[in-house]
Amino acid sequence: MRDINEKLDILYDFLVDNYSTLKAELVDLIRNPSRIENSNKFSSLLSDLKDSSYIEPLLAQINLAENNDPWLTDFLYALIELLDESSVNDEFAMPKGLINKLENWILDNTGELPWKAATLLKFYDSDQAAAIQLKKLDQEDFFLTHIECVLGLVRRNKAKYIELVGQIAKDQKRDEGLRNFCEEIINDADHK
Repeated sequence: MRDINEKLDILYDFLVDNYSTLKAELVDLIRNPSRIENSNKFSSLLSDLKDSSYIEPLLAQINLAENNDPWLTDFLYALIELLDESSVNDEFAMPKGLINKLENWILDNTGELPWKAATLLKFYDSDQAAAIQLKKLDQEDFFLTHIECVLGLVRRNKAKYIELVGQIAKDQKRDEGLRNFCEEIINDADHK
């Protein structure tokens, strides 16, 4: 195992002296995901770098993706993390066609893909996004997907959707985790 000073030298070389080169290579990997051996580790690295300049290439590559691409959910994760940390999270431009892909991924699937797609969608404020979120809430799926849909609606217009959130909180047919989450939103709204 290398000594800590050697590791610091390597990190300094990559992250200070040669960061622009590293960034260009990472963007190239985003554009060519088939070259990545472990997309999970790669996406964790991107999210830990907290550099919003990776948002646009991730959006572009996700827009080119098919729902069976092995790197897709990892790229969605990295993008979501970067948007969540970024000051641009309210301002990103949705590439043409991506909203339709998100709609298909959310409404035509269950599990991790629609969950991550719904998480990305909550950052995008549009009538189409709200319509997708409302449709998904009427479908069976992983409760975290439903939570992301609720978050998107509340983020868009809390006053408009708070009654729906209350209905979900009281609906015994819904997942307990989703009901509890909606109850917290109602309680927070009551205390403000």
